[in-house]
Amino acid sequence: MVSLQKTVTFGLTRILSDLHYGDPTSRVQSLPSLRPLFEGADRIVFNGDSVETRPGPPLGWRNELRARFLDFVQREVPRAVLVTGNHDADLADTHHVDLLAGVVFVTHGEIFFEDLVPWGPQPRIRDLFARELAGLSAGARHSLEGRMAAGKRACAKLELFYDPLDRGFAAKVKRAHHTIWPPWKPLAMMRAWWELPGRAVEFAARHRPNARFIISGHTHLPGVWRRRGVVVINNGTFCRPFVSYATDVSPGGIVVRRVVRHGDNFILGRVVAAFALAPTGDAAGAAVIVPSTSPIP
Repeated sequence: MVSLQKTVTFGLTRILSDLHYGDPTSRVQSLPSLRPLFEGADRIVFNGDSVETRPGPPLGWRNELRARFLDFVQREVPRAVLVTGNHDADLADTHHVDLLAGVVFVTHGEIFFEDLVPWGPQPRIRDLFARELAGLSAGARHSLEGRMAAGKRACAKLELFYDPLDRGFAAKVKRAHHTIWPPWKPLAMMRAWWELPGRAVEFAARHRPNARFIISGHTHLPGVWRRRGVVVINNGTFCRPFVSYATDVSPGGIVVRRVVRHGDNFILGRVVAAFALAPTGDAAGAAVIVPSTSPIP
């Protein structure tokens, strides 16, 4: 069984997000292509939406995909930590990770939004989430673990709307239409891009007030922002047309790098941002290496 540690306090932890293995738009068509990304890390955190596990056709393929991913992680990934997302909400029971004694808070990110997936089937997901929360005690409803678990149970009930094995032209048109229609969907996506940093900081202020760094995924737009003294990092996604970051966390600091394709494999590319850590855990002398791709207003 893969490690499901929730707190990691030493060594170098590398965080990857939104592989979406099994999705037609994912660049990860072969799991071994990820191997170079594991080099030099003491542990790897897969920060949600690693593999498609949502209910829907075809069941046999989905179960095989899940088993293939878990087997790969078990055999090849050093001290892996699987954090659930909204596409793989039932993959593990770890919904967040605290690094460096709580200085760094890692979670997929759907919990930052009241409707979890603002660009998705909003009435249905809101209703599912509300029902899950209603079944909790008042204390659990407002706790980090309680809200996250309720959100994951709601996400696990959302069905796939397409057959991921159908890669034909008509299927591509259907998926594209589903993404952009009705028109409020792309608008909701852009609003989520804009709101994520602030929402992440607000959420952490309630549940992880000592966190100085928040690392997420979910919205697929990579970036690094500073809000109210907290640095928010979104690792993006391996899905087209977006790009992906890998974030390294160690006692000496935090480094965000672009993930690039090299032949058949994925490797670490240029540094996007780097932060030194003071003994208190605050960002000391934070150096944004490439401001144009790492906006920190």
